[in-house]
Amino acid sequence: MAKIISKAALLGLALLAAISYGAEPRETVDAFGAALVEGNADGLRAMLPSAGKVRVRLVRLGPQDGALRGGQLHAILQDFLERGSVQSFKLQMIEHSSKLALASAELGLIDAKGTRAKVRLHLSLELENDRWVLREIRESSQ
Repeated sequence: MAKIISKAALLGLALLAAISYGAEPRETVDAFGAALVEGNADGLRAMLPSAGKVRVRLVRLGPQDGALRGGQLHAILQDFLERGSVQSFKLQMIEHSSKLALASAELGLIDAKGTRAKVRLHLSLELENDRWVLREIRESSQ
């Protein structure tokens, strides 16, 4: 029980940090990873843009290739989290300027078919109304 509460508390803190004014892009990436690991699709909403689209290339988390609005991407990730799971999210690299950020992470997941896989996720973020939002999610096999 304590483990569940502590995970929920960490996720809540990460999400608050991600949507706070002037948050660093790393906080948003960490919150994104925490939401995936927790299976919390609603926790991803704070990181999705309110305007414009997100470029996606998802194989295991999708399949999806193209440009999606925030609500569409949320629905795809929610569908994955209902049928599969992300076991781990490990940030490998992050670089950023004042308005753009690039990150790479390693995911351990179980896809909708029950197959375990290691996947590299490449993220591009942009500062939108004083918060960092996802602008690209690209998946590649390891």
